[in-house]
Amino acid sequence: MTRTPEIPAARRDAATPRTASLRAAWGPLALSYATAQLVEVFLHEGSHALAARAMGFHPAIGQFVELHVPSAERAQEALVAAAGPVGSLVTGLVCWALYRRRGPSYPRLLLMWLAMTGVAAFLGYLVVMPLLAPGDTGVLARLYHVPVAVQFLVAAAGMALLYLVTRPLSRMYLDSLPASVPLDTPRDRKAAVTRLWVPYFLGLALLVPAALGGDPEVVFYGILGCWGPGMALVGFMTPNAGRPYERRERPETDWRLPVWAFLAYAAVVAFYLLVLRPGLHI
Repeated sequence: MTRTPEIPAARRDAATPRTASLRAAWGPLALSYATAQLVEVFLHEGSHALAARAMGFHPAIGQFVELHVPSAERAQEALVAAAGPVGSLVTGLVCWALYRRRGPSYPRLLLMWLAMTGVAAFLGYLVVMPLLAPGDTGVLARLYHVPVAVQFLVAAAGMALLYLVTRPLSRMYLDSLPASVPLDTPRDRKAAVTRLWVPYFLGLALLVPAALGGDPEVVFYGILGCWGPGMALVGFMTPNAGRPYERRERPETDWRLPVWAFLAYAAVVAFYLLVLRPGLHI
């Protein structure tokens, strides 16, 4: 009978792989967020532009904005204003459905952020209806003279829906983490989401190059429109991550960034600067 020699505790601990630090995820999460957010904003403004074109206008898509000559017809302006949030919602739901069919990879992170930013953008516009007059829902409220009390009811409903939808979105984020990241206790899961604040703010900083040369007011509201829903999204995900969670079996993954991830981000930024800054006419 062969007896396996016992390994000393110190050597055994040294041989055990250390749990992957979420700091290694900051780069991929930040870069994938910035890339996905810029794509989502373009699709949002593109939805405005397509609706305007259908109404007979000749719109242009700029950096964080869609431009067309205002119509005297209230219904036309309302449809153009509503098209952006609806386009964001469709983008989010489609990417959410596609996300569930992908394995752990950088494309999975892109789909995750597209799903999150699309859904959060739609609900965020409901929340800011009484607070942001230039926003899409603020325009709708002004066109149809919606009472302020009703606007605040819509805002409260949007906030409640955003809280509810972050339950599955928090699980989506936890599912994207490497198997070596501890998620066994509510405290572990909340800590994993809390650490998402760092790559989120890094990702917001990565939006700035795409806004260079744009109208300062438009850029301000554009970045604000990304910042607000994201803040609420990550904030609501933290308590929801503490809910019961069953980890899915999946192959281990790491946080190495493929070269094409940098190229994709650079291409999107170049598209904003070279095509959208002078205006993409539809």
